[in-house]
Amino acid sequence: MKLFKKNIFIISALVFVSMIFFSCGYRLARPSNPLLEDIKTIAIPYFKNKTFEPEVETIFTYAFVNEFIESRRLQVVSIENADAVLYGTVRKLYDDTIAYNRDGKTMEYRTFVTLDVVLEERSSGNVLWKRKKMMHSEEFPVGDRIEMSEAAKRASLKTIAEDLAERVHDSIMQGF
Repeated sequence: MKLFKKNIFIISALVFVSMIFFSCGYRLARPSNPLLEDIKTIAIPYFKNKTFEPEVETIFTYAFVNEFIESRRLQVVSIENADAVLYGTVRKLYDDTIAYNRDGKTMEYRTFVTLDVVLEERSSGNVLWKRKKMMHSEEFPVGDRIEMSEAAKRASLKTIAEDLAERVHDSIMQGF
């Protein structure tokens, strides 16, 4: 009887664990972009800046490099050693006022950024993936001191860059 109870417990536990593990439908995602089959390394040179915002190319380049390093799917290397090169251009950047106080003073802005991104095979120059006019926005508060407002804008640009980097990375890896 004791052995029977022990076996029932073990079988019940295995069934329970199996139901949890297999019923959720989760699986490990693998890159499904067939164009990346032979691509193991990627270079991400500095983005071009077609705006009047100083150093925005640095913010975006850093975010994209970071995204690819963290994913570990493609090794980030110099252009000479890369199988593919990801080129980016910050096309537009502008701020729009979204909140005022009672005196008509601006309290909050929304920054809009438009990017063009192209992934090319380095050896042939063939375009593997391309998106034009990718747009993203983020709000930031305006302070009484210009340094505070500029810091808030920088933080919003960093958030925009990170969000776009993740979107681009996932789109490239999944073949969309």
